[in-house]
Amino acid sequence: MNDDDIIRLAEQATLGSVLLQPTALDDIQRWLRAGDFADTWHSEVFTTMLERHAAHEPIDPQRMADALTERLGTRRANLPRLADLLHVTPPHPHAVTYARMVLDGGLRREIAGAGVLLRAAAVRCASDRMSRPIFATCNVVDAAMDCAEARWAKATGQPHDEVVVPLALRAVMRNTEARMGADKYLSAHPGRDAGSERRNVIALIGALIAQPDHVPEVAKWLAPARITDPGWRAVYGTLVELAELGQHIDIVTVAWATRAHAHAHAHHQPGLPGLSQLRAAVDDGWSRQLRPAIQAVAGDQVRHLADAGAAQLVAGATNPGVLITDLVDTGHLLTSALRRTAAALPIEPAHSAAAAPVVRTQQIESVSR
Repeated sequence: MNDDDIIRLAEQATLGSVLLQPTALDDIQRWLRAGDFADTWHSEVFTTMLERHAAHEPIDPQRMADALTERLGTRRANLPRLADLLHVTPPHPHAVTYARMVLDGGLRREIAGAGVLLRAAAVRCASDRMSRPIFATCNVVDAAMDCAEARWAKATGQPHDEVVVPLALRAVMRNTEARMGADKYLSAHPGRDAGSERRNVIALIGALIAQPDHVPEVAKWLAPARITDPGWRAVYGTLVELAELGQHIDIVTVAWATRAHAHAHAHHQPGLPGLSQLRAAVDDGWSRQLRPAIQAVAGDQVRHLADAGAAQLVAGATNPGVLITDLVDTGHLLTSALRRTAAALPIEPAHSAAAAPVVRTQQIESVSR
């Protein structure tokens, strides 16, 4: 059985049931939206039903046919499809049950789409070296997750607190154009560069060995497990452990402790970088500004988290065995991790393009005086 066909059947049964039992809208309209229908024609039919129900006008096949023709025109109204709704609806329909199926599909698409927004924000965050895009998008995604959880709770009769979404976030949450724009933004930017990410990590580790007072600050958002290169992961893990134990840190102590760990876990310990590589990284770290090195790795990590988290949301959303509440929890965990990592970046870039002309103008004016 094809998933799309099953979803289409649930949508048809929902609308057909309401045509036969219009009072079902009293319950359904509390948690089901037109946007939850995957088929845009079904969405138009449901919107028309809601409008007629709100106006206390009858909902029956003939009046709905007239209303759809007036709303969409003869061609788009596609009235034969209205007859199909009744044809596929079971003899003793249960509109609320079918509507829950439609909601399930709609919420899964909405949650999966949130990953696209996060990925696009992460790209801008990494390229501009600022945290504002990811913080703003995380706020939108968290609000969307809360609303999804609340609507599912209403549909299934579970207790749940009312969710109040700030006005500034409501338009973005339901804006499908924002997701389409995010897709275009992603396609216009290159993907992640594993070689560049590895070089950034090595540069940061070397700078931290040269300037160890900053190790605790970095360790708050960069766990050793997040380092993809196994050899440098071992060096960084040793560096963090030495800092946690309050021991002296320099190239000698780090190399010695890393060697000891490598021998203790020889059965699964990866090959470590050579001493010449470690020395080159530390020598470079003495002259390197630490803050740009931190920001480079933080930007890479934000992109990595967004990509991995978005893939996890899509995989969960397409798996009927994963509950909506579990998807919501995954979304919140992802935004928390993104915020924690992006906190290593400034809110705005250190030098914005808009600021440069102002400075030059002031300099010219001061000279003219």
